[in-house]
Amino acid sequence: MPMTKWVIQLGNLGFGGYSPAYWKNAYSSFGNSNQSSVMVSIDLTDPNVLKQGTGLATITGTVDQLMKGILNNVMIADTSVGVGGTKLYDITASAVTAKACGTITGGEDVALYAGNLFYSWNTNIGKTTTAYASPDEDWWTTVAGGAALTTGLPHQMVVAGTSGVLYITNGSKVAEWNGTTATDDSFDTEDSDSVICSIAWTLNRLWIAANKPNVSGRNEASVYTWDGNSDSWDNQVKIDGKVGALFVKNSIPFVFYQKNISQGVCTLGYVDGMQITDLANYYGSLPLYYQVTSYEDFIIWASGTALMAFGGGDLKVNTRLFKLGTCGTGGLANPFGTPITASAAKLEKLSGYTVTSSWNSMLFDVTGNARKSMIDKIKFNFDKIVSAARVDLTVVNSQGTSLYTGTISTVGTTTKDFYPKREAENFQLQLSYANGSTTQTVAIRNITIEGHYII
Repeated sequence: MPMTKWVIQLGNLGFGGYSPAYWKNAYSSFGNSNQSSVMVSIDLTDPNVLKQGTGLATITGTVDQLMKGILNNVMIADTSVGVGGTKLYDITASAVTAKACGTITGGEDVALYAGNLFYSWNTNIGKTTTAYASPDEDWWTTVAGGAALTTGLPHQMVVAGTSGVLYITNGSKVAEWNGTTATDDSFDTEDSDSVICSIAWTLNRLWIAANKPNVSGRNEASVYTWDGNSDSWDNQVKIDGKVGALFVKNSIPFVFYQKNISQGVCTLGYVDGMQITDLANYYGSLPLYYQVTSYEDFIIWASGTALMAFGGGDLKVNTRLFKLGTCGTGGLANPFGTPITASAAKLEKLSGYTVTSSWNSMLFDVTGNARKSMIDKIKFNFDKIVSAARVDLTVVNSQGTSLYTGTISTVGTTTKDFYPKREAENFQLQLSYANGSTTQTVAIRNITIEGHYII
């Protein structure tokens, strides 16, 4: 009797990303063949290939406090700025330097407004020049005439237009500086139990995200839109859950939030009129207002210390969700084209590859009409391998039992065939870059698995 053969193709691996509800089961079988239920630091920014995720390199200079707000654009040529703890930091692509800013504590955010640099901290807003000349840490209360900010609450700053209005979050209200006058309650949620945690300016509106209350446990969140002039908001979109950061990309207001019934699952969506349209769910935590940026046309954000990514990367390319690498617990920004991330004692930039990188395929059931199959051949196609690049293969079943192992590392090759000759009812491919390189990678294009049913 002739053998009944089967073929499983994992094509366009860079096009896959996480499978639906990937966090539910480490051996998920629901999704496309090129998707994954488990991955750690995997780069899918190129839709053609799967490769190990980005590493981190420390930017030269002394950073001894957790930097939070980092300007996502340059303030002068090739220079950005960040704030954290008691210090301002001058930042270039290769160096970071502490700068004088007066006596502050709990530095939170920075903004470039009307040619000057503003920085929010625990109870006030400071002002200095882009050359850090004559810093005035109490400018908001002593010069502008505003009331002291409420300690312990987010004080994000956003500029409406190039030099229009500077907005500052403060509890349930948004303060404003229009260049001549400070207003402490330019916008008011009219709910003293609400805490505004993020704001964004786009489409000639201020978008305001607030939690009620802003504590652990069940929350009621809202995203308001306000034209900047009316006595109250234009729209209020209510969320049965907790909201994190707002982020604007191509004029679209994106929002990160967590449903009250989610049990650790967060959602990335965008505000569409009077509702939020969901784009992707991920398991982790919400980013704060200073932990979201863009990279190679993807939105990237901090989920704890995991660097998540979502997008297509180009026109007419479907979106995908993946865990790109790791990041610090502080600010995340991209003023120079390569994202930078802050930790308690350093500022780092994405660089090279990490060897803490792995990818697991979907679980494939190969029982057919019989109870078992024979896995005959596994064929990998990849970009030409250079010295030190390596990826290891392990084939396991749904019980986690190893069925077969192999290695791809031969310099100059672009394909490799494995012949497991193992019986299985189901299997999963697990790839590990643990023995690989921080400067070279094995960029895998596709995988084909062939086998036959055992009658």
